[in-house]
Amino acid sequence: MRPLALPAGLWQRELSEFLHRPRSLAIKMLFPLAVAVPLLHSSAPAFYAALALTMVLATMAPLGAGAVLARERTSGLLVRYRLLPCRPLLVGMERLLASAGIDLIQVTPVLILLMLDHAGTEAWWPALWLGAAATLLVGNVLGALASTLSRSPGEVMLFVLLPTLPALYLAGIFTPFQDPVHLVIERLLPFSYLHAAILGSLAAPSQMTTSTAALSALGYLAAAVVMSLLVGGRLIEADA
Repeated sequence: MRPLALPAGLWQRELSEFLHRPRSLAIKMLFPLAVAVPLLHSSAPAFYAALALTMVLATMAPLGAGAVLARERTSGLLVRYRLLPCRPLLVGMERLLASAGIDLIQVTPVLILLMLDHAGTEAWWPALWLGAAATLLVGNVLGALASTLSRSPGEVMLFVLLPTLPALYLAGIFTPFQDPVHLVIERLLPFSYLHAAILGSLAAPSQMTTSTAALSALGYLAAAVVMSLLVGGRLIEADA
C-alpha cells in the first residue's frame, strides 16, 4: 500500500482540503456561477452585472476567511501553527496567500465567462485578473484581522461587513461619483479597479483606462501582500 503523503506546507493543506471535500467543492464553485450566469445571459444592464459580481468577490473572501479563521482559533489550530519552524509572520502570510489562491480558483470560471462574453475586450483581461486577485487577498487580510477580534464566527462576519459595505459605496460600486473628492477616495479603494475591469470586460463604459486599472490593481496586489505579512503575524500571535 502506498503511504499517505502529508502536506508539506500550508498551501498544500488548504488545496487538499479544498479538493477532497466534493460537496463543499461543488458548492464553492457553483455559488459564484449561480450569480454570474443569469446576469451575463440576461438583458440586465452591464452596470448591475458589474455591481453584483464585484460585491460577490469583495464579500466572499473576508466572510469566508473570517469565519474559518475564527473556528481555527477556537479549535486551537492557529496556536499549533506557532510550533512550526518558521517565523509567525511568514506562517501567517502563507496561510492568507493560500486562502486567497483557493478563492481565486473558486472564481476562475466566472472570470473566464467574463473574458468570453464580449469580443474586443481583451485589453481589460490583465486588469480583470489583477483586480480579482487584489480584491480577494485584501478580503482575506480583512477577514484575518477581524478573526483576531473575536472567537465567534457571527461576530467576525459583522466586523467584516462593517467596513466592507461602506468601502463598496465609496468605491463607486453602487453609484458612480463625478466630484473630485469622491473620485480621489474611489481610487484609494481596490474594489473600484475590479469594478472598472468588469465593466470593460462587458464592453460597458468605464471611468478608467485599461492601463490605469491594470497598474493600479497590480499596486494594490503588492500592497496586499505586504499587509498579509503584517496581519499574518498578528493572526498567529494573537493568542500568545
